[in-house]
Amino acid sequence: MAHFCLYVIDDGQAMPLSRLILITFFLLFTASGLSAAEVHQHAHDHGEDLLQMHGSHVHGEVVFNMVLEGERLDVEMISPAMNITGFEHAPSTEQERQVLDEAIGKLGVAGNLLTLPAAAVCEPGDSTVETSLTKEHADHDHKHSGEHEEDHAEFHVTHAFQCEKPGAIDSLTLTLFSHFPGVEKARLQWIHGQRQGAAVVEPGSPVVRFD
Repeated sequence: MAHFCLYVIDDGQAMPLSRLILITFFLLFTASGLSAAEVHQHAHDHGEDLLQMHGSHVHGEVVFNMVLEGERLDVEMISPAMNITGFEHAPSTEQERQVLDEAIGKLGVAGNLLTLPAAAVCEPGDSTVETSLTKEHADHDHKHSGEHEEDHAEFHVTHAFQCEKPGAIDSLTLTLFSHFPGVEKARLQWIHGQRQGAAVVEPGSPVVRFD
């Protein structure tokens, strides 16, 4: 049974150190020959800076990161809130609160984001869903401009898997397109053992092969 946690990003406070940081550091440093322990130390030393470097905020697009090390698979997704809920402000109506709650629940289920080859025998483990939608920050964002600007709320989601036969992970299928119609494109970066690569994935071709 996956353990589900919700973290709220509060203005002026650092986000909890999560697998988000560790995955991104793997992507940055594994190819340079650092050990897992060294990567982990870098994450703790520089985690807050890295949180500001996760990528651009483009409606319709999400960022996916995947790291397979031994039998452990970590997956991260970063998405503008608009793709997931259809709005990027703190919910102000009961309907919007219900939409947010349902979105958090769906994001916490790994199968709503991706599926892996059955032969790999991967069991989902811990997961986190982080969002700033529960914090109203429009006044802070617009104070200096005097006019309404678009908020940039996001979702950060991580899922961990334990795989009995990681060598059988020769592909993955992104299922999020059917669960979140607002997602039109996923930019995937991956590390698979000693290999690494990137792909742009769209609804019409959701399968990524690790050749």
